[in-house]
Amino acid sequence: MSEGKIILPKERREAKETVPRSLLIYSLPKAGKTTIVSQLEDSLILECEPGGADFVSGRVLDIESPGQLASAISEIENAGRPYKYIIVDTMTRLDEWSEIVGTYNYMEKPQGKRLNREGDMPGGKLISHTDKRFVTVHELPNGNGYQYSRTQMLYWYNRLSMLAPHVIFLAHVRDKYLESSSTGEVVESIEISLTGKVKSIIASRVDAIGYLYRKGNQGILNFKNENNVTCGGRCSHLNNEIVISEKQDDGSIATYWEKIYNNV
Repeated sequence: MSEGKIILPKERREAKETVPRSLLIYSLPKAGKTTIVSQLEDSLILECEPGGADFVSGRVLDIESPGQLASAISEIENAGRPYKYIIVDTMTRLDEWSEIVGTYNYMEKPQGKRLNREGDMPGGKLISHTDKRFVTVHELPNGNGYQYSRTQMLYWYNRLSMLAPHVIFLAHVRDKYLESSSTGEVVESIEISLTGKVKSIIASRVDAIGYLYRKGNQGILNFKNENNVTCGGRCSHLNNEIVISEKQDDGSIATYWEKIYNNV
């Protein structure tokens, strides 16, 4: 096809993908997210939560700062992207970091030269983000600063999404209470713990979203987009609840990832 020329299709084509390239799993704390992903063969966990993977066996790279995250991404790229699965644990922590990184990025702009400077002067001594006086972009008037943390989050998402054939993003849950327009009753909505527009943008970009919860000795991944739970997927087989893990009599955990990646 020559550059710029569009040829309209005459025939239907088959689906290009049948399993998720990007999967977001979120849950309440200690529901077993890290445990189940650690059992994926040929995987690497980028552990951004302090001590989050200390009790699991697997390939784990502890990430303690945004700088280390940048270095890890570069190393994986330079190594030829050697893993089948990359697990980011968690996107919620990256969301927290993006507020700080986004603030420093804003401070490099002409309009941000005075922010977090002693005496409110462009050449003043820098006030560190560890100082209680530090003002983040989320505190700027009219919510105008959120674009800087959002830009950083989407930059990380785009880089991370290219690191492996399958990338799994873990996140925490945030409870939200909504008033029903029909009855006036307050109902609970389970949402992904991400900031503002970042949540909707990430949710629209990943191939599938599953809410993980425990039921007896089983871990259930819910892909049913109902009952005020944010979940669902583009893959035809991810439209219901799936038993993804089960505690065995000897205390070990069996996982059933073939139900997600059924042809990998």
